[in-house]
Amino acid sequence: MKTNEIKAKDHLLSKKEFTVLFDHNQGIGQTQVPTNFDSNAFYPKENYASHQDQKTGFIGAVYNKIQHLMFRYKFSIIKQYSQGNSILDIGGGTGTFASFFKKKGFDVTLTEPNNRARIQASHKGLLTFPTPTDLPPESAYSILTLWHVFEHLPAPKKALQNYHKLLKNKGLLLLALPNYASFDAAYYQEYWTALDVPRHLWHYTPKGITSLVSEQGFRFQKSYPLWFDAFYIAYLSEQYRKSKFPLFRGFFIGLFSNLSALFTGQYSSLIYIFRKED
Repeated sequence: MKTNEIKAKDHLLSKKEFTVLFDHNQGIGQTQVPTNFDSNAFYPKENYASHQDQKTGFIGAVYNKIQHLMFRYKFSIIKQYSQGNSILDIGGGTGTFASFFKKKGFDVTLTEPNNRARIQASHKGLLTFPTPTDLPPESAYSILTLWHVFEHLPAPKKALQNYHKLLKNKGLLLLALPNYASFDAAYYQEYWTALDVPRHLWHYTPKGITSLVSEQGFRFQKSYPLWFDAFYIAYLSEQYRKSKFPLFRGFFIGLFSNLSALFTGQYSSLIYIFRKED
């Protein structure tokens, strides 16, 4: 078994160092945390991205504009594959994605463990629950979406088994994940923002995630790039490295990452489409 070890710091909150062990044969890495690990203690109360609504400042304005473009992009992907219009958005934060799809005529339910974010989502008129286990009995959906959520889950196999039960016949499972095999991951190493230790408990390559999900009763359909993620991740990674002109340097590293992925397919982040098999 070929493994490598990365010592990465929690730059966002605690400044503590964590070890990531990556198994190259499986294409999956795991952040090493204590058995009594309380992940809630490592989420900022005020400024965690998915727990905020509109971002402020120049970077925030760009982020908000790109976010809307990506909602339209995700909508176009889902319309290609969907055989129904009921969506469960797992870990949906303040409900910006769910609200967009509700306006498009989808029947949307959201789960979000963060109480403050969930309240904001409910104020948008969304049906919300803390976790999938809190859903009413016999709940079933045509589509399950996890936008940069799956890497946070402590027991991914158990979660996938639960998702299989929640999906209707031929239902879709969409996962958006950082790609550990991308150029920017190799370039930034321990400074790669998408490691996000210890909040990201797992780190996947396309090989790793497709194998893991397929073993739990899903058939892989296709993956789609999230081009803008490379720029944002590179910008934050440059900040972590305390580089001069992080926005400028991050733009060019993000651009190079996307250009290299045109040949390798290893984009900084990817959307994976899976269909439930009976």
